[in-house]
Amino acid sequence: MATFSPALAEVRRTLWERTEFSFIPDRNMPALEGTAAQSGQARILFAGFPSDYSLAFLLALLELDVQVVGILTSPGAHEAILGDNALSRIADHLEIPLLRAWRVNDEHSILDLAALRLDGVVMASFDQIIHSRALAVPKHGWINIHPSALPARRGPEPVYWTIADGDPIAGITLHRAVPKVDAGPMLAQRTVEVSPSDTSGTLTRRLCELGTEVLGEAVNRLLADSPGEPIDLTGATYAPSVGHRHIDNAPSVDAGLRLIRAGVPNMPAWTVIDGRIAYVLAAHSGAPAAGLPGIVVSDGEIAIDEHRPQCGCHHNLVSCPHRQE
Repeated sequence: MATFSPALAEVRRTLWERTEFSFIPDRNMPALEGTAAQSGQARILFAGFPSDYSLAFLLALLELDVQVVGILTSPGAHEAILGDNALSRIADHLEIPLLRAWRVNDEHSILDLAALRLDGVVMASFDQIIHSRALAVPKHGWINIHPSALPARRGPEPVYWTIADGDPIAGITLHRAVPKVDAGPMLAQRTVEVSPSDTSGTLTRRLCELGTEVLGEAVNRLLADSPGEPIDLTGATYAPSVGHRHIDNAPSVDAGLRLIRAGVPNMPAWTVIDGRIAYVLAAHSGAPAAGLPGIVVSDGEIAIDEHRPQCGCHHNLVSCPHRQE
């Protein structure tokens, strides 16, 4: 039976009301009233962050006939992870441990995992590579949920590069984790066409919809010890980390607009308006109206519709260390 409580139902409703999903791991929520009893047989750990992306899959996991016996997170990603946040609130509500592991492959972390007597782990956005000893702790292995159609766009920023490079198709892959980035055999995969108006946030939300729909299928295959379908890495592509990119360096109007949409909401691109750094959230092609800001690139102009003085990413600063010149 699925785990249910009115408080969790409200968390789900609030999350899916959002039009854009973020990877920024700082989502908080009020303390959840009461507790939620679980009755599933398979003992599952969830690994992720207090972000919209991770929460979508944690909440979907709680709708399956499994028992979520712990939550694993990585405190080095954001200062909010060390305090009360969405993951800690849900862990308290479920009366399960929240493991904040600085190094998941260390001996003490492996002992903490082993103490939970795990059948499997579901991982959705986690910034540490899991080595063979930790991977061997759960009886049936780990699932990683990666927001690309592997083997395309391996690496930490697949949704960003899908938008920025103008890919026509995006995907989400649920695969067995191995001690190599985004390389284990697939348990489920879905694809979707990228809309010309998609931001990273709207595309991430749609990918989460697809991924949560097949999460049960992937978990069942994991627990049945299905080997999955091997990923052919021969033609694999890699999606490296990005920062706040400078729109003025875009080679064209189309590229500049993709840069802006790719940066929303996780890592907005920037320009200078009236001598000050501005992070751009929306724009369109063409000359700006009189008195409004714009950017000139090689083949035309970009009119800025919305901007803000702070970046809104992990640091939320004007002079963010992620800002690229």
